[in-house]
Amino acid sequence: MTALMNNALLAIEISQTTLIVLMAVLIVLIVLLAVLATIFILGVKRRSEAAPASDSVNVIADFDNTLGTITLKDENGMEKAVFRPNETVKVEVKANEGHILSNISVEINENVVARFVADSGEKKLYEGVYEFIVTANTVVKAQFQAVVAEPELFTFDEQFDGVGGKVVMTNTEGEEKNQFYSGETVRISTVADEGYYLSKFAVNDEEMQLVEGVYEFAVTAPVKINVEFLPIPVVKYTVSVQTDGFGAVAVTNENGEAQVEFVEGETVRVAAVADEGNYLSRLIINGEEKEVDVDLHEFVIKADAVIGAKFEQIPAVEETQEIAAASADDEDEDEDEVMFDGHNVIRFNKSFTAKLIQIDDVSNAWYTELKNELLSYKKVKDRMSWKRESYRFGRVCVARFVIRGKTLCIQLPLDPAQYEDTKYKVEDISHIVSSADTPCLYRIKNERRLNYAKDLIAQVMENMGAQRIEREWEDYYQPYDTTLNLIERQLVKKVVKFNGKTGYGGIVEKLTEDPTKTEETQSETAANDDAANK
Repeated sequence: MTALMNNALLAIEISQTTLIVLMAVLIVLIVLLAVLATIFILGVKRRSEAAPASDSVNVIADFDNTLGTITLKDENGMEKAVFRPNETVKVEVKANEGHILSNISVEINENVVARFVADSGEKKLYEGVYEFIVTANTVVKAQFQAVVAEPELFTFDEQFDGVGGKVVMTNTEGEEKNQFYSGETVRISTVADEGYYLSKFAVNDEEMQLVEGVYEFAVTAPVKINVEFLPIPVVKYTVSVQTDGFGAVAVTNENGEAQVEFVEGETVRVAAVADEGNYLSRLIINGEEKEVDVDLHEFVIKADAVIGAKFEQIPAVEETQEIAAASADDEDEDEDEVMFDGHNVIRFNKSFTAKLIQIDDVSNAWYTELKNELLSYKKVKDRMSWKRESYRFGRVCVARFVIRGKTLCIQLPLDPAQYEDTKYKVEDISHIVSSADTPCLYRIKNERRLNYAKDLIAQVMENMGAQRIEREWEDYYQPYDTTLNLIERQLVKKVVKFNGKTGYGGIVEKLTEDPTKTEETQSETAANDDAANK
């Protein structure tokens, strides 16, 4: 029994050992199977990736058809999208107008395996075809870019002979040139030579207007410039002379050259010369009477001019004295000084300035006072002539100073009749042609008359609408000088000796006592005259 039990226990132990071994073997087999299965799966996967089950690959063209096109073909030129592995794929690329190919890329599983960049030399295009061997599903991409065209360059055709001026073409930076790119701004300016003017300016045969001498535009096509300068038309006027045959009138330009035709705006000089034994009694230029004691007259010609001159025979000595007396009556003491030294009749033609210098100091002070009064009005200008001093408001004469005898007088454009039986003791000189525009004469003999003269001036200025201005007072006093000195200073001229030889305009060689009076003698005489006037 015991042996039996022992055998049974032994058998049980053997079975357990066998079972353990069998289980171990089974585990090993399971692991081995798992490894083999893994190897099999990996092999299958590799084979599936390396060679599709259908033995074909897809090639996709990716591009923007608004910019260009891609065409896929095989070696035989057949257009298709499915290829065999290791088959050659031809890619034909064409860019649309205005664009060019930028690059081509070949991608497998989103990885770029080949790339062509235009003009880089990395790959080559043969007649617009790019080739590669396909091994898997592939995407071919093409990128295009717009063509930036070089701006067109235009050359300006300038039709200009260079006569009478010049034409300058510049860009906005002021650079001179005659070639401009499309869209560039062109500035054309013209400058006429002296005596010429721009008569024509055309762009492409169309007349254009310059703004402040410049024409500016953006060029878009070939341009033809047509410019012409012409001489400014010269307007000429004729000066005609009418005389009575006892003298001549010389008409010259400002250079002293004799001529009868003058260009508009040119200065004309007129000088009258009497024949021997005659003198100029009247000179009229363009209807305006001129002072005969002025040697030379000038005017700017603006129309045909007419000059009239009247000459008269110099009278004998007796007639001269009568004429002097008559002149005193007619011109109211505004005569030249005439003297007789027992042999010659001497005529001293004194200017207003000379008379003012030889007037007494009190009258000289009154002159300064009234002159400051006149110039205290806006737009009043003074002008000194040989016989008088005139004041104008614009073109209207508002006052004149003259000296009658030894008395300072003022002439005003007032109606003398309005001042009859008033405190203003005015005189009517309207009969004197040269004073027709200032017919009211007032003599300044004392302080009261000085103030009355200011009243009359104020009336004239009120009539004119003149306004007073702030003005610094000036002293116009001129110290006394002798007649001999005044002759040398050319303030006393046209001294005449009637001896039958020298005629009008001769210079006195011998003078009487009067012209050489000393300053003290003149002052005494002036004081006596002033007392008599009072």
